[in-house]
Amino acid sequence: MTTPVNLSVVIIKGILKAGLNRCSMAHNKVMTLHNKVMTLVVVSITICCFFNLLCAEEARGVSHLERNSAIARLKRMEASIKAVQSGRTQTRLGGAVAPVIRLPKTHVVNIGIGTPPKNFQGQVDTGSDLIWLQCDLFNRSNWYYPPPFYPEHSSTYRRVPCSSSLCSALANSTCASDCQYSHIYSESWSTQEELSFETFTMADTTGAAHFFGGIAFGCSHVVQEDVLEEANGVLGLGRGQLSLISQIGESKFSYCLPFEYNGSPFQDTDSFSTPLLFGSAAEFNGIGVQSTMVINNTVLPKLNSYYYLSVEGISLGNVSLNISRGMFDIQANGSGGFIIDSGIHFTVLPHAAFTAVASVLDSVLGLPRANDSKHGLSVCYSSPYYDYVPDLNMTFHMLGADYVVEGKHNFVQYMESGPTKIGNLLCLAMLDMDEASVAGVPAVLGSFQQQDYHILYDNANQRLSFTPTRCSSLSMSPNPSYLQSKAPIPILGSHVLLPVLLLYFVAFSLTL
Repeated sequence: MTTPVNLSVVIIKGILKAGLNRCSMAHNKVMTLHNKVMTLVVVSITICCFFNLLCAEEARGVSHLERNSAIARLKRMEASIKAVQSGRTQTRLGGAVAPVIRLPKTHVVNIGIGTPPKNFQGQVDTGSDLIWLQCDLFNRSNWYYPPPFYPEHSSTYRRVPCSSSLCSALANSTCASDCQYSHIYSESWSTQEELSFETFTMADTTGAAHFFGGIAFGCSHVVQEDVLEEANGVLGLGRGQLSLISQIGESKFSYCLPFEYNGSPFQDTDSFSTPLLFGSAAEFNGIGVQSTMVINNTVLPKLNSYYYLSVEGISLGNVSLNISRGMFDIQANGSGGFIIDSGIHFTVLPHAAFTAVASVLDSVLGLPRANDSKHGLSVCYSSPYYDYVPDLNMTFHMLGADYVVEGKHNFVQYMESGPTKIGNLLCLAMLDMDEASVAGVPAVLGSFQQQDYHILYDNANQRLSFTPTRCSSLSMSPNPSYLQSKAPIPILGSHVLLPVLLLYFVAFSLTL
């Protein structure tokens, strides 16, 4: 006979057994879910690594992007030349300095704008007068996301009235109540801007903040993204009325662009920069300093915002190129010439000069030509060596000076590997003007060939001075203390984030 005590024991055992079964089932479910999640995590990491490899390959192809950017810029020059053929305050001081940062595709400078000052990261551009920056958010797919400028957050922002002489200085301006204009970069790239006044902030020679009131700049609302690259605007340093150098009342500025080894930029962009110097702070002298004249375009004086140089010839090693005398002169119709431009990465030469360089390289290097449709450079060679850059200097013979470009600044190299390819792809870091399908534009000494040179622009005396310098020795902080917002740091692009987010969404769904 079952007693109440025995019955209670049986019931308790049944409850415990059922509980243990449920715990075991729950444990099995948790372990199964854990295994699924861990599998997805591993898959995510694997896919992440795969996409990062693709990104690394994309970074290796920066020269292709630089080529496209250079061609677009040359088309803008062509359009400007054809077009020509057919209320602010100023402050002077002993010197000013702003940090220049090397990013994968360009050099940018950090300057404070507005009150309180927020970081403006503008492309260093000696081939343009205009200062402009993005004033609205827009869709971008590149690696850097410089924030736009919000005029409503600044107490010193105001628009330029139609009565201002600065508005009439713009080629494509229209006026109803405020000055608006468009700036054409190529047939498909342009910006639409409102000319505005704002306070710009840089450091003086002691490191303290110095404010420049009433600087005119373009507040842009429509921008084709490829124009901007990684900056949120352009800092024009040309010789015209609207450039920064003219507006702050100084006549001198200098910079020193550090060497990017093997075409790869400095990665720690948040801790390294070199100075852009203004006024007396820009001056330098000593052994090795050379100077040449900055000449004027007397036929088309509106193009004198460019820094035209008198180039008499080019040598490669000890070989003088067989090019016609006067190839780099300004022509009778105002076209042609030779300029220095920090806004174009690779040097651009007329077709005859470019083919002359390639012919000498074929003879001197003795390496087989290689097709490089991937990186966008037309003169490339196959080498069996992984780390081979010819010690072959190129000299631009200028009026009163020789500008010598070391071999490492004349070539970019790419490592090649595979079943039948092991070695180095060596490419000439220059562009043929005919490839850009432009006519009448000047030849260009680009920023790649300006590396490790300290270059001084003296507008008062119309002189360009330069001296070889290890620019990394002039390093400074990229984020001055007076800026409330720091320079943007690299973040993953959507082509990496989206696959990862998708996988984690699937993982989350499996938990339901």
